[in-house]
Amino acid sequence: DSAYPDHPAPEWEPAPPASKSHLLIALFPDAAVQAAIEAHRKGWLWPEGHYFPRNDRMHLTLHCLADQTSPVEQRLREVLAQIPVQPMELVLDSSRTWDHIAVAQPAEHAGLRALQQHIGHAVRQLGIPTDRRRVTPHITIAREAASAAYPMRMPPIIWRATKFLLIRSFTKPFFKHEVLASYEAKEYAYV
Repeated sequence: DSAYPDHPAPEWEPAPPASKSHLLIALFPDAAVQAAIEAHRKGWLWPEGHYFPRNDRMHLTLHCLADQTSPVEQRLREVLAQIPVQPMELVLDSSRTWDHIAVAQPAEHAGLRALQQHIGHAVRQLGIPTDRRRVTPHITIAREAASAAYPMRMPPIIWRATKFLLIRSFTKPFFKHEVLASYEAKEYAYV
């Protein structure tokens, strides 16, 4: 538990499976949000040995799954295409460290929770296991950052999320994301 009630400890951080690749279903911030996160990081005091994820790899994980065979992956793509996507106006409004990572967190958003739940239900219908614990939404903004000092306040960063992606994430021999599918909102009335 956190000593600061307005900065709760994560309820669960999805751990990638131990294999060299896994699947992520995630929201990826656009270039403007990435630039705002970069600007926010400049207000931190970073320990020696920290590093920042590349901007194009920053994401908010909705679900992390074991890699799947080609037929199951194809069915997963089809099932995800049936999930209605509502554009969301998320507000990244707090940041902190969790163990060895530094994160930016959005304010609670019912649409984000609903999307996460709809995706989880659809994935489980295919027989792919998901962790049902409540995930604390976040974007990892630095690694090896356990002793980093973060600003008391984070200027709000408005993020207009209009799609989620299915990604194959490779962790060995090097980090790489391969976009498998993109699922966009049909309408642009933000919730």
